Amino acid sequence: MKKVLFTIFHFLWAVWGFSAFISIVAILTPIYALLLLFGGNKMALRCIWFNAHYVSPFLLRLMLIRLHIHGADLVKREATYIYVSNHLSQIDILANASAVPHPIKFLAKMEVKYIPFFGFMVKMLAIVVDRQNKESREQSFERMLVALKQGESLFLYPEGTRNRTGQPLKEFKDGAFRAAILAQVPIVVQTLVNPRDLNNPDGIHLQPGRLDLYYSTPIDTRGLSLEDVPRLKQQVIDEMMRHLVH
Repeated sequence: MKKVLFTIFHFLWAVWGFSAFISIVAILTPIYALLLLFGGNKMALRCIWFNAHYVSPFLLRLMLIRLHIHGADLVKREATYIYVSNHLSQIDILANASAVPHPIKFLAKMEVKYIPFFGFMVKMLAIVVDRQNKESREQSFERMLVALKQGESLFLYPEGTRNRTGQPLKEFKDGAFRAAILAQVPIVVQTLVNPRDLNNPDGIHLQPGRLDLYYSTPIDTRGLSLEDVPRLKQQVIDEMMRHLVH
């Protein structure tokens, strides 16, 4: 009986969390659309900053999720980075964004366009890629390089999608590491330790609790070439595994 009650609570809490998320996004999307109509890319960065510093933390609080950030002092506000993180749940993006000290553009997969309102917001504020389309992948990569050269930081999930396996990490794709090397910007690793305990990706499940996010020392890419992609990728994997495997 106790297990049934917990299952019902987790389901209802997930419905509450999703409803709160969609409601707030539905309010902000037309406002952002108007602001971007007149403000262009500078206004887009301000909207991204507002989402990261106010909207995402507010949503986590509504869900009664306490985000504990470790090592935030390792990141400089004025620097340009490529941020990467492991990806285990639907609440990851809220936690990852909440922990970043400056505006960042996310690389988002095309599938998010089907989420009501959020899909439109993502198209306005993120770099969207259709991973099944080679031309889309190339265009998105070029947009990433342009953004980095303009001093804008980026955020990518190198696993490409949520990890539904029994392993700590899925296989990493090369895009984040190639972009970091070509733009000669450091990689910042964020590791989410326990999001799956709060939001299981295999069902409609959400519960209050503590979520821990760990920063690692930024990894310098100056002087590296594309031949160093496998080594750089392994370095990031090792950093994440240091926190994921005890």
